[in-house]
Amino acid sequence: MSDGNKIKKELRKILIPCRTVLELEALTSLYLTESNFKKIKEIARYSPTSERLINLLDVEGTPLYENIVRFFIDHALPKIKAIRTETRDHSKTHRKGDFLTFKSNTCLYLALHRLKFKFLVIKSIIDQFKNHKFDLEKFNIEKQQKYTSFLTALADLYHQLNLSNIEIMFPQKKVSERLKKLMDNEDAVTAEKLLNLITSKKFSEKTNIIKFIMREIKASLFVCKIMLAQMDINDPFCITRKRIIDAEEIMVSNDFIPELIPALARGLRHSNEQVLNHCSDAFYFLLDEVLLGINNAIKTASRNKLELELYELIFDTQQILQN
Repeated sequence: MSDGNKIKKELRKILIPCRTVLELEALTSLYLTESNFKKIKEIARYSPTSERLINLLDVEGTPLYENIVRFFIDHALPKIKAIRTETRDHSKTHRKGDFLTFKSNTCLYLALHRLKFKFLVIKSIIDQFKNHKFDLEKFNIEKQQKYTSFLTALADLYHQLNLSNIEIMFPQKKVSERLKKLMDNEDAVTAEKLLNLITSKKFSEKTNIIKFIMREIKASLFVCKIMLAQMDINDPFCITRKRIIDAEEIMVSNDFIPELIPALARGLRHSNEQVLNHCSDAFYFLLDEVLLGINNAIKTASRNKLELELYELIFDTQQILQN
């Protein structure tokens, strides 16, 4: 990313206008614990009303969750600016987008940042194991841990890094007593409730970390697609190389994370170097395709003003992904 286009803003400075992204992500992930992604996948393309989304996410009658959806759809989403300039048949008005008005699209950039971050967290963990030649004992000694398997290490480290990233966004100062009283009702979406919603599955799902990660990814993808549709961007994650690659399909494919991560775990458990090399090579190959697709969405949304390196993030994460 060239110096002239850098927008490395601090995450904690965008919490207030953009926490709605975290809220809808968390709510969508919660929905996916019981429901299939296919039920909501396509609705993101068609600018759902708040009432429609409340119905789809099955949160009618829960004011806290209804408020999350209504604020996102009715207040945050309309602020997203389209990138195209066009005259519609039924109107003489032009829709214009401007990368320079970064504030109006900050929520979208945060959503794309978080989608990319989740993949880079997994990469960071696999990198660490690869640096230790996929030797669990050496890894435990280096990290001063007692992990019993690759998957238990993945679960713990994924949650640690994800929580560290979330905590960067939240203000360190204590809330005043006056503000506490204003927020002291069961329907208010407080920072504490948001943190609890985001991290509620930390301990109960360590034995099924793959499903948890996939829900996290799908939730981020869903939020991104709603906002990208608002910008009139279709198929944002498609890239053209020697062929057209739909990175979105790879993100949610059972042949990627759900297949390769358990295969890596089996290879490590049986000390099968051939399996480890094959699976890690396949993982990195597909990961790069995914990251290229996300970078394409970022580039398109910024009208070619923001071009990231493959493993570069939009916002400063205080180097928490350094191995």
